Amino acid sequence: MRIPLSLIVLASITVGGGVAGADLHKIKAAKVQVDIPKKWTVTATDELVKAASANNEVALVVWVVDSPDVKEAVKKLEGELYSSIQNLKWVDKTKKLTVNKLKGTWIEGVGVSSRSTQLDVIVFVAGPTTTKKGVILLAVVDHEKYAANRSAIQAIFGSLKPTK
Repeated sequence: MRIPLSLIVLASITVGGGVAGADLHKIKAAKVQVDIPKKWTVTATDELVKAASANNEVALVVWVVDSPDVKEAVKKLEGELYSSIQNLKWVDKTKKLTVNKLKGTWIEGVGVSSRSTQLDVIVFVAGPTTTKKGVILLAVVDHEKYAANRSAIQAIFGSLKPTK
């Protein structure tokens, strides 16, 4: 039986903690930060952080959007994912939660990659931040690689927090 990632992340978020061996990435437009493992490839701007695990099994995006409205954020995200994830479906009801004082909504989905592999899609839409923005934290991983990458994903999601 597969334990939903949301339950694992929720458990880890309540105990806190950062990512061991990680680099801190500040997203200035939203005044938030996230820890990403040092060995990951990262491209960052003031509004967007894109990262990939060292083994390329996990893709991660932290994206600043104008509004923390979940429906609006999901619609925007679906538009961006349209060409890279086929048959994207949200499989879990949304869950309200707070990560390091950032209120947000948790969403899980599934889809199919261009290589015809099953994907797990994990999303946390947070905000409003102190800059009145929303933040979309997205992780995508091949379903078969999920278990091996679970701890890294939950640590990254649990490290999201506001900055000054």
